[in-house]
Amino acid sequence: MKRDLARRDLLAASASLLTALARTARAEQPEEPAFNAAGERSGEVQPESAIVHTRLTLHPERNNRGWSFPVHPHNLNTVRELANIRIPAGLNITDLEGSCAGKAGKVRLHYATNPNLDRAKVTEWFDATAANDFVHQFKLSGLSPSTRYHFAVETKAQRGERTRRGAIATFRTAPAPGEWRPVKFHAVSCQDYACRDLLDGYKTYRSMAAEEADFVCSIGDNVYYDLDLPFAINKPIARFHWHRMYSQPKVMDVFRKTPGYWLKDDHDSHEDDNWVSRPSQRVKPMTYSDLAPVFVEQVPMGPSTYRRARWGKALELFFVENRDFRSPNPEPDGPSHTLWGQRQKEWLKKALLESDADFRVLIAPNCMVGPDPRHGPPFKFPGGGADSHGDGGYAFEAREFKEFIRSNRIRNFITINGDRHWQYHSVDIETGMREFCTGAVTDAHSVPDPFKDERYHRFIRPEGGYLSVAVEGTRQAPRLRFRLHSVVGEVKYETSFGKEG
Repeated sequence: MKRDLARRDLLAASASLLTALARTARAEQPEEPAFNAAGERSGEVQPESAIVHTRLTLHPERNNRGWSFPVHPHNLNTVRELANIRIPAGLNITDLEGSCAGKAGKVRLHYATNPNLDRAKVTEWFDATAANDFVHQFKLSGLSPSTRYHFAVETKAQRGERTRRGAIATFRTAPAPGEWRPVKFHAVSCQDYACRDLLDGYKTYRSMAAEEADFVCSIGDNVYYDLDLPFAINKPIARFHWHRMYSQPKVMDVFRKTPGYWLKDDHDSHEDDNWVSRPSQRVKPMTYSDLAPVFVEQVPMGPSTYRRARWGKALELFFVENRDFRSPNPEPDGPSHTLWGQRQKEWLKKALLESDADFRVLIAPNCMVGPDPRHGPPFKFPGGGADSHGDGGYAFEAREFKEFIRSNRIRNFITINGDRHWQYHSVDIETGMREFCTGAVTDAHSVPDPFKDERYHRFIRPEGGYLSVAVEGTRQAPRLRFRLHSVVGEVKYETSFGKEG
């Protein structure tokens, strides 16, 4: 009996020792470095600076075999039906199709002016943790104007020295303000996941990737918190919307070689036709204050969501914020009813007066000219409407700004907007202000019967695609060319303007 007890004690002690040794071996084994399943995106490119955004992930690719939500017709009439559809019990976000599970670690950036990254500059190591969704944004300065840079991230585990380097991507800095050279950019808006027209992304992105451009303007409704399933009822789901969108191969192909500028609108900040204090309906208990900050975390973004970008002598862009500072939509229109807020409005007017660029282009999530009276006042909560300068909801401020442009003789001024789910070129009948709308990224997300007014519209098309804009000509005779493309890249409308004055 004693011998049996002693033997059992010896076996138990041996098992404990083996377990302890195995635990020690695992602890001493170097941890696997993180991947970057969504690649990197460069943005906010200026003549001497840029920002590179990356997010560390557990796996090298998105979850392409995860659980998918049912396909649904994407319009506001389906919201009540969709509101109760949740992530199935027993599953979490990382089980969903398109998810990119994050992983804590360290990250640094290699960048150089040659594609092999020979003699590259290397940043210090930075921590990427769950606190900010495993994201890091590298703010690069001291760059050379009009220069192509190549870059790649390198990751390292929190424990151990083993590293992993990602694929090489690229961007070109803007030319110096006095330099004249041709410039080309694309603009897109209204890209929802439910309306994808390719399994690996969008036809529009495939078409843009086939054309070389200096940058892309993503000008609102980049994701849909309140229409695409699952509704963003917490911050992790809101982040999932961005992971799923920007890990699509066709989207990654564009941003691997082209920098971007991002603006947010209603659906990628909270809910349809929102303002800061609007009560939540579809995404409750989340509020605007909960969800809007996710935008600046998930895109390469500087300190302000309204800013300007100079691209040589020919072009200056002015990006405006249309959600953070607006008065509530239902308030009566008048001098105090503002979409931009007083501080931003003063900044914009001052910046436009300062600019000596050949062409000045306002990039806004919502329309200035439109017109879109069907969407206009009165605002019907929670249905929406009266949401833009061009639908009459903020008509006083719109008239005030258009008169500022005319009275200060700011020539060669053009506006570009998203939000409306059709493409158009319109001209204001009172001031002659010209406006172009990108339309939605897909045909399926377009409005089949948009409002048309021949007094304003030079072109209108109820289908999806993108806008391309090009500075052409010479320093002495520059021109700005606008093309509205279908999702497969066909030019459906084209016009150009020479410099006036």
